[in-house]
Amino acid sequence: MIPTRNAVTAVVLAFVVGLILGAIAASAWPRPVVSVTSPTPTPTPTATATLTPETPSPSPSPTVTPTPAPTDAPPPPRTPRPQPTTRAAGEQLYPYYFQVRRLFPIFPPTPQIDFDFPADDFGDAIFRGLNPAGQPIFSVREDFVMTPRTAFHEIGHAYEELLKHKNAGVDWRAKYWAFRGFPDTWQAAAADAATKTGMAQWVIQPQESWAEAFSVAMVGGGQEKTQNFGRTLDPIATRAFFISLMN
Repeated sequence: MIPTRNAVTAVVLAFVVGLILGAIAASAWPRPVVSVTSPTPTPTPTATATLTPETPSPSPSPTVTPTPAPTDAPPPPRTPRPQPTTRAAGEQLYPYYFQVRRLFPIFPPTPQIDFDFPADDFGDAIFRGLNPAGQPIFSVREDFVMTPRTAFHEIGHAYEELLKHKNAGVDWRAKYWAFRGFPDTWQAAAADAATKTGMAQWVIQPQESWAEAFSVAMVGGGQEKTQNFGRTLDPIATRAFFISLMN
């Protein structure tokens, strides 16, 4: 049986309508979303220098230094005191000098008293020798209160110098050494004293022994401060000895 033209047309039209409806239905259905992710780029390897750690040099072991014990700060330099321009301390010698001169006329009528010396100097009083006129020269520390022992000690030094000034050919100190009965000689004692200092020297010096003996003899008693080799001094006999030297 051969289809008619109208039938063919109807079939074609139904096919076209079907395509159109299919297209419309397809457009109405939600399409899946495809997410396109760009691949993460692989980082280009960077050449990194590997540092080899150096072996540290061994630190020197700390040296333990003992902490010095605290000491007192050194005293500031001493500023020398000005030389006094008074003789008030030295003039304390006058009464003792005049007392000696009554027994020993070899002494000039008056001594020479020099200016006092500063209070921070060493010593209490000093015999400085004879001046050109033969007068004994004395000086005393400005703050010193004179004592008979000190006064007669310094005047005793002057007495030995006056004897030597009168007759330098006599060994006056040897006469004293023999009178006291001391061992050896005064020269040996002087040599021994020269090896020492301070009071250790002073106590064995022959000239200091002489002055101490003169002082004790004039005071009339007391203990001499110098070495006596175990021979106690008799003041009366010693005074007589010293007076005899003027003859």
